[in-house]
Amino acid sequence: MNGSRIKNIVIVILALTNAFLLVLLFSRHVQEYAAWNRTVTELVQLYAASDITLEADRIPEGMLRLSAVEPVRDLAAEAAFAEAVIGVCGMEDVGGGIYRYANDAGQCLIRSSGAVEAVLDRAVDDPEAYYESLFSAHGYGALYASINGGSGVAVAARMMPGATVFNAELTLTYEENRLVSVTGSFVPPAEASERGEGIDGITALVRFLDYSNLSGEVCTAVTDVRGGYLLQSTASASQRLIPVWRITTDVSEYYVNATNGEVTRET
Repeated sequence: MNGSRIKNIVIVILALTNAFLLVLLFSRHVQEYAAWNRTVTELVQLYAASDITLEADRIPEGMLRLSAVEPVRDLAAEAAFAEAVIGVCGMEDVGGGIYRYANDAGQCLIRSSGAVEAVLDRAVDDPEAYYESLFSAHGYGALYASINGGSGVAVAARMMPGATVFNAELTLTYEENRLVSVTGSFVPPAEASERGEGIDGITALVRFLDYSNLSGEVCTAVTDVRGGYLLQSTASASQRLIPVWRITTDVSEYYVNATNGEVTRET
């Protein structure tokens, strides 16, 4: 048998082997897709049995691949934020983990938990350009704004790579082209560690349904399910970002801890 014929036989064998592997892979994907659809259908029916509407396309696929983050308090970042809010200012440690930044325009208090309370009177020619610049510079993404005639509010949430910190928001209040208050939470720059693996969306929805039935929480529809972070303050860490699934209903919002499945209601 000459070398050319042997080579052709080897090529045919390799082609048949690859074709067989592709068939196995396709068959596996078909089985996984069918299993997913069955699970989704059963979960939708389970919710319906509790008189709660859950649409199949609301159910996210896969686990929540986020790990907990503990931002380290950064006084330089806080001072830069306070200066962006009230202008060039002095800094004072008033105790209890609270720093006070102040000038003639007003003052900004920032606690170790990240809680922000600024009261001021600062002229702002272009409120939209100002809040967009402030949010962008400090890692916040605008959620909504309602400003008419130089008066109103702008709200943003702290963004982490690939996720939102649901309860770390900033609210800017304007009155006649003057910034009069900034409230919410300041989260300093922080990097997520190696991506973790939390419970999947289906498990989170099952945990929420159990919680709803046991606690007597009443809702009639789940309107949104998405993964992100929840900002917490503990005895060991002034700020800790916990991976969670946020489940929004027609009544309230709930957070399912992606590590232990604990359910809490938005406060």
